[in-house]
Amino acid sequence: MEAAGALGREVLSTYLEAARELVRSRSRAFWIVAGLTVAAAVLRFATIGLQSYHHDEIVTASRVLRGSFWHAMDAVGFSESAPPLYYATAWLWTQATGTGEVGLRSFSALAGVAIVPVAFLLGAELRGRATGILAAALVAVNPMLVWYSQEARAYALLTLLTSLSLLYFVRGLEHGRRRDLTLWGLVSGLALATHYFAIFPIAAEAAWLLYRRRREATRGAAILAAFGLALTPLAIHQMSLGHADWISNFTLGHRLWEMGVTFTVGEIGDVIARPERPLLALVPVVAIAISFCLLALRGGRDERRATRPLLAVVAVTVGVPLAIALVDPGKDYVLARNLLPALLPLLVVAAIGFTLRRARRAGAVAGTVLVAYSLGFSIWVSLSPALQRPDWEAVASALGEPSTPRAMVTWTIGEAPLRYYLSTGSLQARPSEGFEWWVGEVDFISDGPVPPPSPKLLGPGFRHAGYEQVGRLYVRRYVRTGPGLVPLRLRVVRDAELGFRSNGVLLDGISPS
Repeated sequence: MEAAGALGREVLSTYLEAARELVRSRSRAFWIVAGLTVAAAVLRFATIGLQSYHHDEIVTASRVLRGSFWHAMDAVGFSESAPPLYYATAWLWTQATGTGEVGLRSFSALAGVAIVPVAFLLGAELRGRATGILAAALVAVNPMLVWYSQEARAYALLTLLTSLSLLYFVRGLEHGRRRDLTLWGLVSGLALATHYFAIFPIAAEAAWLLYRRRREATRGAAILAAFGLALTPLAIHQMSLGHADWISNFTLGHRLWEMGVTFTVGEIGDVIARPERPLLALVPVVAIAISFCLLALRGGRDERRATRPLLAVVAVTVGVPLAIALVDPGKDYVLARNLLPALLPLLVVAAIGFTLRRARRAGAVAGTVLVAYSLGFSIWVSLSPALQRPDWEAVASALGEPSTPRAMVTWTIGEAPLRYYLSTGSLQARPSEGFEWWVGEVDFISDGPVPPPSPKLLGPGFRHAGYEQVGRLYVRRYVRTGPGLVPLRLRVVRDAELGFRSNGVLLDGISPS
């Protein structure tokens, strides 16, 4: 513990030394990066409480963090497919802030903001302060990083820790300092304790360091190995539960294509129950393609050399999980957010391409376009309900307390957040359970306006009792016209056309017969 504490103090001292040096030199770069960090904070914090919790966030807020610390750690084992570090730190954080949207998400927002100066340090280490500043700007406004900085999950912390790991890897590879390589091992271990997909970039870094800097990297590698050994039993247990098996319900090709869109414009598709709109990603994809073309055609030997460790990390982070999925579809966990450790190195490579000595004008134009577009898109998402998480809190408010046993038919992924915001002891119904449910009201929550459900879905004796828009969602209500209750046609109502990929049924004020 004392050694870990000492290493933690060294991490902090490294940043304090860098900050003091920049301030002492009255560096313009320091104030630019400080401004970019403030801008990143504004983007992440200004709207952090405007969106309702989404499905996975409900698991964090209501299942994992609802009790004592030891309950939280136990819940990670039976309800999650990730290691415990994020949940341990989030539990400590929420003892002061609470588990509301602002309190819980603020931890991720801080982690997301902290990635900005790390991007600057990495770019500056590789190609100088101009590259570092542009890398920091790209990270500050990237819509995908903004999105997961407002998510009560581990992804922002994962990205921060893998970014730090990459920084110390580059420093250790270049200078061979034992302190950098020891810090690499510590931060890499913490990243692995945050998300199992950290193993891929870390494995690439470890292999390169042990090949080039074996003697100096021994202590860091030993620290990383200790983390790996400690986490192995938990990883095997969680894998046996199959919590991540749902990923393969989407085709691998679709998920890879979706990754290209989300890395540039964020989660605008399946996560929010919307069809992907790839044309929105056209401008950033073209800008990044220009940076790669400039590197290939106008980059000098040193400039191309600086991108090699970054591209190697990206190739392993994406390529190895893809190869595993192709060889064994039962181990297919390829998903854009799981591959987030590849995003920062990609943005730093783009920054290097935009700041080439022999292509300053073209690079400056393309880089400026990418920053401006990403900033505008992030602001648009913050202002547009159509691009945000569905507003389940407003839907719960519109539905109100049940006056009779009722069923609510909506998106399968929306059941958990709607149940959370209703706070009336509702439960999720599954046809496989075999119960017969009796109701006096059936409500349909659709994604946008859709035609009224067919009368055969409900059976006789129901009348239309209301229809209202709640953000991008619509609530249509039907109530019994006569006395008593009727059995719910559970399997039938789940097939209602509501604009979602799949429907679920939530029951309120009700119990099985």
